[in-house]
Amino acid sequence: MTTHSTPPVSRTGGTGGNGGTFTDARSCKEWLNALPLTNIPQAQTLALEALRTMNRSTDFDSLERLKCMELLRDKVAFLQGEQRSRYFGKTLPLSSNDSTAWNTGKSLLEEMENGYRQCINVAEVEQGELSRHGALMTQRVMRYLGSQMLFHATVYRRFEPALWTRLHQLYAQAERLGTTEERVKDSLEGEEGVSTVAETYAHVVLMQAAYLSEMTAPQMDFAEALLRLWIRKVRVMREPPPHADALVAFPLSVDLTRQIGARPLAVDDVRPGHRILDVEQLSKSIRRRIRGLQNDEEPVSLGLPAEASALDALHQMQRLHKLWCEGAPPRPPAKVPDETTAGLAFGVNEIHFFVTGGKIFEQPDKTRELSRQEKNDLAMFGRVTERTHTLMMGDLNFSVEQWGVIDEMLGAWRLQRPPTASKGVAIGRLVAMRLGDTAPLFLGEISALVQETDGKIVITVRLFPGKPEAVAVRAADARHRPNAQWTQGFRLPALDKLNIPASLVVPGSMALRGRGVEVWTDAGPKEATVYEVLDHGSDFDRVTVF
Repeated sequence: MTTHSTPPVSRTGGTGGNGGTFTDARSCKEWLNALPLTNIPQAQTLALEALRTMNRSTDFDSLERLKCMELLRDKVAFLQGEQRSRYFGKTLPLSSNDSTAWNTGKSLLEEMENGYRQCINVAEVEQGELSRHGALMTQRVMRYLGSQMLFHATVYRRFEPALWTRLHQLYAQAERLGTTEERVKDSLEGEEGVSTVAETYAHVVLMQAAYLSEMTAPQMDFAEALLRLWIRKVRVMREPPPHADALVAFPLSVDLTRQIGARPLAVDDVRPGHRILDVEQLSKSIRRRIRGLQNDEEPVSLGLPAEASALDALHQMQRLHKLWCEGAPPRPPAKVPDETTAGLAFGVNEIHFFVTGGKIFEQPDKTRELSRQEKNDLAMFGRVTERTHTLMMGDLNFSVEQWGVIDEMLGAWRLQRPPTASKGVAIGRLVAMRLGDTAPLFLGEISALVQETDGKIVITVRLFPGKPEAVAVRAADARHRPNAQWTQGFRLPALDKLNIPASLVVPGSMALRGRGVEVWTDAGPKEATVYEVLDHGSDFDRVTVF
């Protein structure tokens, strides 16, 4: 199999571009070198304007257009990377400035797709030298379709289903031309600097099959890094292998005629428009790492990417294996409950305040110095008045927001953020939820997040079993805490009939397996050891102790 190289950049001819325009690879390179990289937003805008101008122009030599696209590709990747922190991993909704940065990035990816598509269209008409780079141009368009999908996922926004149509049609066309396995240079994405149309297609499909709406930014990065390492282990097949069991479903298959991604598919249901992703070798690689992590081997010794250090690698490997190699089970049907709104409180400190009935948290082993107003109340009335309590609570700016209820299934509630909400949301954030103004609060976490195409934000809250009890907690080992201060936490009771153990909910990074945690009781501090981490959120951990 030959490797199709990127067309060489011209070193001669051409006229320099003025006002953000260029007419060949040489002037394009000069223009890119003059971009103001000390001002990334300005550079992005200039690159976007230049791309739009080039995509509208008919003055380009066909091969020069492709060379310019290749030069722009490197620079656009750099600019996108520099702006990534503006929106990736941020709580939603984004600020106005960050939203503008995201929209500029989205437009850049769209124009990059358009530019490479123009190259393909010209090649089909001219059938000249440019047509020799058909596999490269197709692979590039696929990359930008996948990049647009992933770019939407970074802010949990739905993308238009037409992206799937364009991706599937492009792959079908490459099949007809016999270019799906032709290797092309891909220094930005491909492992060892090369890739194929089939690998790129499988990469996009698998990434979207990871249920990105349920993943944090580090988890998305980890999944992408795994695919860069192992995507060559995945094959895209027209037909089931001869030994396939008719009663067994393939974990991932796509229908090239539909605007959707991968779904499980039974062998007997395979039709001509279906393509099956053979993930057997990928499954072996993941399972071997799972066994290693269970035996306390270090991620680096298992050949896992550096991104594994930022998360619970074992849990993520198990999750990805289920979604990629076992077939995601169907979601249970949702029901619309009678309740139309739910009250939400966010974060350990705020939730603790409301679970205690509005008490301000104080160090349990110390007597707090009274404020001047409290001392005046005691001197005048013999007690602290309700007015003073209210003023003190008002300084905290805590509130229970009313969110709209969409539906509920098996302890998970989908809720819509109201226009009046002031709290931002993110995957893995601790929340407390109640149905009715006088109902008790139950703890949970934001397990999924979606921005609809109309801008509405919808979250899924997965509730933890048991009614929470507010407690004071701290790390038992003084080396693992910034000071001797106690902080807010919760105790959840055991539910013996459901075989659910008692657990603690503590601020994030406080509790690791085998590490001690102190809980304040009526008899004073009591130390326990973390046995298992049940849930690892973005700002909390739920653990069992002994």
